[in-house]
Amino acid sequence: MWGGDDLHVGIYSDEVDNPTEAAQATTDRMLRLLPRIKKSTRMLVLQAGFGTAARYIATEHMCKVECLNDNEAQNTFNQEKINEAELHKMMHVTLGDVDYMPFNPDYFDFVFAQDSFSITAQKRQMFRAIHRVMKPEARLIFCAIMRAEKVSPAGEERIASLPVEELITAADYEDDARRGFFQKVYALDLSKNLAAHFAKLEESLDENRAEMVKQTSEKFVNERKRVCQIFRELAEEGDLRWGIMMFQKLNS
Repeated sequence: MWGGDDLHVGIYSDEVDNPTEAAQATTDRMLRLLPRIKKSTRMLVLQAGFGTAARYIATEHMCKVECLNDNEAQNTFNQEKINEAELHKMMHVTLGDVDYMPFNPDYFDFVFAQDSFSITAQKRQMFRAIHRVMKPEARLIFCAIMRAEKVSPAGEERIASLPVEELITAADYEDDARRGFFQKVYALDLSKNLAAHFAKLEESLDENRAEMVKQTSEKFVNERKRVCQIFRELAEEGDLRWGIMMFQKLNS
């Protein structure tokens, strides 16, 4: 229901109106913004989740893709899919997070992340850890849910109730990136998709409620519905934003 095996916000249009296709549209949009991806390219996918985007990148571009993720069950699923698709020579799955990135310095050409920055309070640490493993002038691209520059008092209360550690503004991201020795290359505001995405998730919860309650619990489903509703309302009222940002590594 969260966009198939994808866990990030999607880009919607007249032709794309379900979370699975919208999530794929986000991946495609991000890849088009990067410089040319070659077979020799090394790409790190942060918080790779079930690995849908990572496997797509490897399949489409035939490059080396490293998946870093802190969930063992998701990693097992991803590795099984990699083996089924015979992508094991191009892809590798590593258990870890920003606190444990077991890669050589100056190794990756691109680092790719989809909404993983949104849910952690360790954004400055992430920028610094990512900087270490990137080649000089390599690119970091990610999409993120952000708070607006001005948030209403009611919006502040609702943001505080969300199950995320920290939501910051686009300007805060730029400041944290600069402190982590990155310079901004590109920023794309896609906020109109945020309310649409969580509205679709609410619809999916309602349509599949009975089955989801069987698999989890009524409390779990009710909480997910509450969270989706808050995200949607905050987006509709302009208190939350969403977009894509790209940065280039500076030599420290």
